[in-house]
Amino acid sequence: MLIEKITSRQNPLVKRFRRVRAGGERRMILLEGVRLVEEAIRAGAHFESVAFTSEIEATDRGLALLDALQHVRCRGAHVTSQIMNIFSDTEAHQGVAAIAARPHYETDDVFARVPQLLIIADRLQDPGNLGAIIRTAEAAGATGVVTTPDTVDPFNHKALRASMGAALRLPLATHITGSEIARLCREHKVRAIATRTRPARASGVIEDASRAEPIRLYTQVDMTAPVAFILGREASGVSNEAMLGAEGLIHIPMADEVESLNVAAAGAVLLYEAARQRNFSFLEK
Repeated sequence: MLIEKITSRQNPLVKRFRRVRAGGERRMILLEGVRLVEEAIRAGAHFESVAFTSEIEATDRGLALLDALQHVRCRGAHVTSQIMNIFSDTEAHQGVAAIAARPHYETDDVFARVPQLLIIADRLQDPGNLGAIIRTAEAAGATGVVTTPDTVDPFNHKALRASMGAALRLPLATHITGSEIARLCREHKVRAIATRTRPARASGVIEDASRAEPIRLYTQVDMTAPVAFILGREASGVSNEAMLGAEGLIHIPMADEVESLNVAAAGAVLLYEAARQRNFSFLEK
């Protein structure tokens, strides 16, 4: 890493960091904080630039990160704390940020790992929720995540931070339409299951008049075979377009007073039920 000292807010590199943070560079992502930069190094991310302040040298962990960055081929900038604040999204920055190439996966790559356990995020808008879902998906042994159009970018700096680096490792395909998802699921023999918010009956099965088929309690569904869970917005649920590819509907029971689960919590329940049914096979890897 070649290091230069930058003290001017008008420096082109400072402007580039701000542009990437604002989403103005589609092929690049902003990594902020010690943990996320560490995870990017471990994931083999391609770094373009790194900016750091003197504060990072105050801890052993920070010094170790700087040492690791010396072996990364990229542009390095020693900046003031005031400049770091310009492109920092946190109230108290950790003294390091980086610009890296956005990970890219083709849709077939996401479906290639078997047995498939996928999350399809449909029109989710909260980056914290999406990042938490991606983090949980990796923890539960999921093989990939797909997002539909109108879903927040999983490489948004807030979503990245919430994913704790999982978005840099787990195969992700973005802006995939409902019809394309349906085609991919058919081709790869993956059963797409959509979530619905419905009160459970004693039998665990209720009817959906719009589809004339049962909505099953999530624990009554076989998740050992290839499966993809479609998670929609908490208020409106899974969109009609994404629902086209669904072969089944499931619900998570809740107390009468509760209107809905947070979508990240719902995703965690489903992912770990699938992991349980698969005997936590990811522990064997």
